Amino acid sequence: MNTFSVNTLKSLDGNTDEFINKYILKLDFLNAKNQSTRRGERLHGMISYYIRGFDIEKIKNAMASDEKEILEKTLSLEIFKNRANFIKSEEPFLVKCSSYNTNGTTAQKTQQHTGANFNFYLTGRFDAIYFDKGEYIIYDWKSKNIPKDPENDLQSVVYLYCGSKIFSAKNISICYLSLEKGQSTKVHFSDEKLYFERILNIIKKLPSKYLT
Repeated sequence: MNTFSVNTLKSLDGNTDEFINKYILKLDFLNAKNQSTRRGERLHGMISYYIRGFDIEKIKNAMASDEKEILEKTLSLEIFKNRANFIKSEEPFLVKCSSYNTNGTTAQKTQQHTGANFNFYLTGRFDAIYFDKGEYIIYDWKSKNIPKDPENDLQSVVYLYCGSKIFSAKNISICYLSLEKGQSTKVHFSDEKLYFERILNIIKKLPSKYLT
């Protein structure tokens, strides 16, 4: 069964042949992580440790001065003063979907699988989930830049759709926060049907022989 993340969906939406070569035929074996990516991963890890209640002082003091400054600035934000409101950190998710699900609700398979119908998974990782006054807020830490068009960004679509399924809630939002720039923007859940249709229309760009 096919499994799609935000990055693989963006790749498929941009160029089907490149997607097949990279994610199905596994021809992209020289994709090394750059220094910026590694730094982002370290900062993500430190924030997660802090949310989970670990003492990070010794590790923080061993960090490069620029990374330590970014981390301290981030942890001084108001949300971290209410650390108990974080209910998840670095939380992977896997949501099963079906092309039968044309109305954005949980599908019940009522007929045998055909070439026109298929199941798939949506996967990813929530950097953090914050619960406050009945609202679930998915926090996504960005090393530098937040999405230019967050409401239409594919990550917002996938994360809000999956979050609504996982938490059985519509009062849910995603908040992007730039660790380096301190900028943030928040997108509220709006239309489950439109989210699902956009995801499905991208997946249908794949030739049917790759849809299992």
